[in-house]
Amino acid sequence: MRFLHSSTALAGLAAAAALALHADLAALALLAAWCGLGVLAARREEAGEGALAGPWIRVALALALAWRAPGGPAAALVAALLLEVAVARLTAWAAARTGTALPGLDLHSLILAGGRGADILAASGLAALVLWPDRLPVIASALAGLTAMGAIARASLAVAVTRGARDEA
Repeated sequence: MRFLHSSTALAGLAAAAALALHADLAALALLAAWCGLGVLAARREEAGEGALAGPWIRVALALALAWRAPGGPAAALVAALLLEVAVARLTAWAAARTGTALPGLDLHSLILAGGRGADILAASGLAALVLWPDRLPVIASALAGLTAMGAIARASLAVAVTRGARDEA
C-alpha cells in the first residue's frame, strides 16, 4: 500500500490506534497533526498520495471508534464511509469508461465536501467524540448522515454528467 509512506497517512493511522486504545490526549494530538499535515500537503501540492489515503484513514478512524464504542451509530459511520469509498471508485470507473471529466473536489457545497475538507470535518467530529463521549450517538449519527448524503450526491452528479455526455454523443 503506497499511501503508508505519507506522514499524513501515518498520523491518521496513529490517531486511529490511539482512539481505539482509549489514549484520548494522544488521539487528540494525532488528529490535530493529521489535519495540519493534510493542509500542508495540500499547500505544497503533494496531495496526490495523501488524497487517496483520506477516505481510508477516515474508515480506519471509524473502525477505531466502533472498537471503542460498539453500537449502531459507530456501525452506521463505518458503513457510510465504505459507501463513500465505493462511490468514489465507481464514479472514477464510469468517468474513465465514458471519457468524461467529472467535477473535482473544489465544489462549494457542504454535502459534496471532499478531500481535506472531509478530513477536517471527520477529525473535528472524532475530537468532539473524545471530549464528549456521552454525545457519541448524536455526533456519530450526524457524521454518518453527512457522509452518506455526500456519497449519494456524488453518485447522482456522476450519473448526470455521464448521461449528459452519452446523450451528446
